[in-house]
Amino acid sequence: MEGTADDTRRIYYLWACAAGLLTTTVLTVQAATSRDPERLYFLVTQPLIALFCAGALLTVFLRAGHLVRLERLALIVVTFATTSRLPFDLILLGRPAPGAEAQMIIGLLMSAVLGFLTMGLRSATTFVMVLYALHATLIVQHELRSGGPWMTTLGTQLALGTLLTLLAALFHFRIGYVQASHDRDALHTLAVTDPLTGLLNRRGGERALNALTAEQRPYLLAVADVDDFKRLNDGHGHAAGDHVLRLLAGGLQRADTAVRWGGEEFLIITEQTGPAAETELRDLIRHTHERLRTQGGPALTRPVTLSVGAVHVAPGQPWQDALARADRALYAAKAAGKNRIHLDSHPAPSPAPLT
Repeated sequence: MEGTADDTRRIYYLWACAAGLLTTTVLTVQAATSRDPERLYFLVTQPLIALFCAGALLTVFLRAGHLVRLERLALIVVTFATTSRLPFDLILLGRPAPGAEAQMIIGLLMSAVLGFLTMGLRSATTFVMVLYALHATLIVQHELRSGGPWMTTLGTQLALGTLLTLLAALFHFRIGYVQASHDRDALHTLAVTDPLTGLLNRRGGERALNALTAEQRPYLLAVADVDDFKRLNDGHGHAAGDHVLRLLAGGLQRADTAVRWGGEEFLIITEQTGPAAETELRDLIRHTHERLRTQGGPALTRPVTLSVGAVHVAPGQPWQDALARADRALYAAKAAGKNRIHLDSHPAPSPAPLT
């Protein structure tokens, strides 16, 4: 999932860089052929943006760098390009060109958003406030020197400062909310995940079974137990036992749902019915046995096998009853010589009516 999201970001960046390269190239050519006194600003900033877009396009296409570093470099380029218009005009023309102040405000807001997206909260807040202070100082100082309506300009700058403060507060809240959601999801995952195998633990398994029961869905429930696991632990140590459990989990995770129910006992849920479910279970156990055989290591002097008891569960049947039947089927598999699957053939009792 994470890889898919990263690929989507890269596709967006490729399109954005291509569009930016095309636009800035056109603006550069236009400025080079123009006699407008403002053209120097475009002759400086547009080639810079075009160079960044070309480099970013190549970097993203070749996957030659981290996107976070590229985003921070974009912040620098965008900030320079959008906030340098006013200083250029004041130095070259002695006055802001029409639309320059609006461009400066838009650029300041863009830089603020990019800053909060790519930097830490404290660094981004400092960065935005410094930019704002420089912008407000330049524009108010110009109005004072030229005898313009500096009070109106000051009011505009105060309103802009208020907007930036609200933007900072919004990002503080949003980032805090996202972090809290992430922490909550992480805690939920820890609560239902077995730390050794990465499978669902008993609590997670009970939730999965409760959901199947509530949704009135039929399924195949199997209980798998490692044969002679105590002997393996005693003979090879707990590290070898843990290694076997992890290998076992790696094989069983191909099931629709796999649960470490406790110790060396696992639950397998196959959301199919009839012979197809039984075939899927046999293939899964065969695959897991092969994984144990090939990756168990030379220290294991005898093959590690599984005994499995399985039952078909009718829609709405309490999973506790089905689990008891699967346990009895497991005992039957053990009694018959281990290393086998025993399918309980007795029909499941119909769930009692609610009324």
